[in-house]
Amino acid sequence: MKAETVKLIHGGDLQSAAMRYGIELEEWIDLSTGINPCAYPIPKLNEICFQQLPYLSTEFKKAVTSYYGSDRFAACSGSQQVIELLPKLLPKLPVLLPSLGYQEHSESWINACEDERDIHFYPATDQDVAIERIEFQLEQGEPFHLVVINPNNPTGLSFSVAQLFDWSSRLAEGGFLIVDEAFIDLHPEQSVLSHYDEFHTVDNLVVMRSFGKFFGLAGLRLGFLFGPEVVLQAVHNRIGIWSINGPAQAVATDAFNNRTWQMKNRVNIRLNSERTLALFSPLLKRIEAKMQGTSLLFSSWWVKSERLEQMYDFFAQRGVLLRVIEELSKPSDLSLLRLGIIDAENESIVLKLQQVIDEFILTFD
Repeated sequence: MKAETVKLIHGGDLQSAAMRYGIELEEWIDLSTGINPCAYPIPKLNEICFQQLPYLSTEFKKAVTSYYGSDRFAACSGSQQVIELLPKLLPKLPVLLPSLGYQEHSESWINACEDERDIHFYPATDQDVAIERIEFQLEQGEPFHLVVINPNNPTGLSFSVAQLFDWSSRLAEGGFLIVDEAFIDLHPEQSVLSHYDEFHTVDNLVVMRSFGKFFGLAGLRLGFLFGPEVVLQAVHNRIGIWSINGPAQAVATDAFNNRTWQMKNRVNIRLNSERTLALFSPLLKRIEAKMQGTSLLFSSWWVKSERLEQMYDFFAQRGVLLRVIEELSKPSDLSLLRLGIIDAENESIVLKLQQVIDEFILTFD
């Protein structure tokens, strides 16, 4: 008789993991997200940021503009808020989405569309195939919205800035190109926002950015939408005037202005990524995992579904939360393992993870 399927816990939901497996929150190693484990240090905050109504401060707006390279933005309570809003605010048109990606995109569009036939997908595991599918849709000459996660979470698929601007220029009137750059902070030169002059002349391109992942402060719930004024105003009208609390503005302002920390952090993330993969390498080889892609904050691997289910539960029973993603368009016996990274300078975490990996490998014998 086949063993009962293990119910997967959403990435980052340590509360549910702690309750299910009876392990205290502080004892978990969370590899289920792409959030930097070495967070930006919280600065000493002035009491005034807690006391005054949180209108966007001049310092905050200057810091955002300096860091992202554009002053055309709406600040929101995490990019998730914008992901849910855009399908309701943009013209009612068909949409082309990645078949595998941050699932809230597709769910938001599906909820907003009146006809399921308006939802279309392009493959997100192979760049050439993805481009071919997007080009085919453009050649039809009909208006539609195009959603690109760049780089893709979880497949790592990415497109060049030139490619994205080309697609935006060829979309039929009414169609928007929506680019989610939640994981692009490690390579800011690859952001469409780094091309200020060209971006500011495009009226059908909107870009999402996330503060929490690179800076490791997801709990602040801070994100941004960049784009034409008409879209930004529609977002402002929905989220209201006090969308970002004072402490979040103060912390983000300090982080955006700290260029030294940002440069050191990019190096640190790369080292943590290399150390994490080195720890998992013997196990990944043993289970014949095939790499799909990486963004340094995570790496993704195709693994036999049955083996991956065993691995997920084995690790969770020992306080290590992994992320398993099902993909219906792939063969039914494969699932995607997405691995976050650890703080490699924390020896207790390194030793615990090494022990769990070694114990799981022993189950093969």
